[in-house]
Amino acid sequence: MKIDELTREAVSACLSRRIPFVLYALPGDDRLAFYASPVGETGMSPAFVDDSTDCFFINFFDNDEAYTSGVKFSLDAGTLVQLCKAKDFKQPLAEIRPRVSPTFRASYHEAFSRIIPRLKAEGGKTVLSRHRTIFTKRSPIDMVIDYFGLTDSTFRYLSYTPETGVWFGSTPELLLESDAESREVRTMALAGTRPTDDSEPWDEKNLYEQSIVTDFIAETLKKEGLDVAIDDLSERRFLNIKHLCTEITARGDIDVIDLMQELSPTPAVAGYPRDEALEEISRYETHRRNCYGGYVGVRINGNYHAYVNLRCCFMAPAVFVLDGQISGWLCNLYAGGGIVADSIEEDEWNETNAKTEVLATVLSGRDGSSAVEGMMLNSGSIEMLDAPMAF
Repeated sequence: MKIDELTREAVSACLSRRIPFVLYALPGDDRLAFYASPVGETGMSPAFVDDSTDCFFINFFDNDEAYTSGVKFSLDAGTLVQLCKAKDFKQPLAEIRPRVSPTFRASYHEAFSRIIPRLKAEGGKTVLSRHRTIFTKRSPIDMVIDYFGLTDSTFRYLSYTPETGVWFGSTPELLLESDAESREVRTMALAGTRPTDDSEPWDEKNLYEQSIVTDFIAETLKKEGLDVAIDDLSERRFLNIKHLCTEITARGDIDVIDLMQELSPTPAVAGYPRDEALEEISRYETHRRNCYGGYVGVRINGNYHAYVNLRCCFMAPAVFVLDGQISGWLCNLYAGGGIVADSIEEDEWNETNAKTEVLATVLSGRDGSSAVEGMMLNSGSIEMLDAPMAF
């Protein structure tokens, strides 16, 4: 995947001036679209201004904000670059920052040990997540071009809003795609994980996880009065891993924004029963998920293309201090796994490693020398930058 010089300049201008923007490609598309929309006097960047506005949107996992932030498709790359030359923007600083410390193995063990007894007694599923912390000196543009070029089967994006900070991702999981003319929506249940080269029959644990997600989505759609059709079980590959996938369609009178709120978070990223799973996530996870596991996407001509925010990175400019100073980006990489009664802790931990492996490699660069993680990161110190950063 390539990016032209004008778009590269526009992305750099937005990152250095903290102007809300998005660079994205829909599944099956190898062309990147860029849009920006400077915030108004409120200092906020709401996405859903009215139904006629094309926009990008990004939401938090727990839907605890009063509105969904995003980027209206107001300015293209050329207009944004010319505007930056004519005006000195002073845009709001992001309200949240990546965590310097990762999820420690001991913390994951403690959370797992607390969750398992309830699952053994009551059944169900809780998705336990963790994050890796990596400092990289690679530029965001170079990283996303490498990452986006690995597959065209996902929704790929790089964005900034003052509510969410800088995020990029390549997500295979469709939350909701709407067609206003036909009154139809498409979605999918995506659960279960294993390496792509594993050709054995799927085990009962993964099949059980998949059935939970499929049943939840189908019942949610039926409660909205929609006619639901469920496809046969299939597999969906994402680079080094693959998932079980069930595609689902529904038709009827639909309020898409309300339906996205009802579906998110699905049991694929939260668990089931959802209230119990969310309570355990809040109690036992040592980090806030922020936008990981929330939804992200675009509205074009009144139709929605929304995806669960997976295989993603949250980042902010920082300086790594160790025998000198290195400017770069502090990154949090998120992954989770569905914990059920017969889950094996080491297998679940290894699954989160597999889900973040490709993205961590991208942050490290082709020769593996551009990033610092683990003990090397702990040997120095991280200083977050409040001022805009040059790119």
